[in-house]
Amino acid sequence: MTDMNNAPPRKKRTWIWIVVGVFAFLFVLAIGSAVFTAYWLGNHMEIVETPPADAAKAFEEARAKFPGQQPLLEFQDGEPRTVANTATPSSVKLTTLHILAFDESEGDGRLVRVDVPFWLLRLKSGPISLSSYADGFDDRRVKMTVEDIERRGPGIVLDIKEPNEGRVLIWAE
Repeated sequence: MTDMNNAPPRKKRTWIWIVVGVFAFLFVLAIGSAVFTAYWLGNHMEIVETPPADAAKAFEEARAKFPGQQPLLEFQDGEPRTVANTATPSSVKLTTLHILAFDESEGDGRLVRVDVPFWLLRLKSGPISLSSYADGFDDRRVKMTVEDIERRGPGIVLDIKEPNEGRVLIWAE
């Protein structure tokens, strides 16, 4: 059947619905990612106000798991350096990177615990950029990768104590 003016039928514009569908999918994906991130942080991060003595005890308990072990990354002359690892590569599969940080600059201080699953770290390629997170780190001298941590196996990755500021301890299990 034709139109009264013998005009051809109008073409359907399906591309508009495809574009709207793609944007709707991306919007739902973004909202889902935000919800997942908030949920994950809520389950893997703990922040508590605590006196320095209790924080020191938490650091001692964590360090006691690796008696006499030197950190993979340490400060020498005020600059970070990776420690040469002469041990044989570890065959232990790491599951979690633990971060314990204490900020004593305010009141009693805040103790933060974060557990990062290694499957999430394995998604990162290339060196771990520390200068984005802490003053004093220079990425040109520190080239630590997730593979370096895995090669070393369970143990202390970083232990820094700054007077009147706090302490950070990172270890892998």
